[in-house]
Amino acid sequence: MLEVARLLAKKRLGRSVLFVSFGSEEQLMLGSYHYVHHPLRPLDKTIAVLNLDMIGRNEEHTPESRGAYELTAARSDQLNLVGAVYSPDLLSALEKEAPGAGLALSTKFDRDSSSRALFRCDHLPFLQKGIPAVWLFGGFHPGYHEPVDTVDRLDFDKLARTVDLTVRTVTSLAAGGPAPRFDSRGGIRTGR
Repeated sequence: MLEVARLLAKKRLGRSVLFVSFGSEEQLMLGSYHYVHHPLRPLDKTIAVLNLDMIGRNEEHTPESRGAYELTAARSDQLNLVGAVYSPDLLSALEKEAPGAGLALSTKFDRDSSSRALFRCDHLPFLQKGIPAVWLFGGFHPGYHEPVDTVDRLDFDKLARTVDLTVRTVTSLAAGGPAPRFDSRGGIRTGR
């Protein structure tokens, strides 16, 4: 996030860009839920949210994932998008910029609900408020949420490509064109 902010600070944009780092994601997303109820800027002025979480690792099978969903193991050019189904416009903006960043995008977690990925990250409270929001996500892997998930396992090339995609997409969205639309497709259910 800091590298994205550093790179965007050099650009002249038609819209403001707000950077927020949330706490307590693992405690039912307390930080992002708090933000949507106490935003720094009016939510009706927020055109999109790009949530960067777990972007530096490549997917690998875990015992829970085998047979549950398609896996793109060891592909540093593969990035998953979660929540894109709720904004075809935001998905289109990301897809337009992905080749320039050297990334192939997958929306498999929007099609397969077995992992409940939509409900596992800080983009969810924004979707529930009708704001186009996408989680940019490298994928599940062994060591997820464990002490063995150390810095030496990061794919720094993938991390750099994801930063590049984010900068390209934010630059495009902040140029002042039409805002991405939200498509509820029957609403988002949290089970709460």
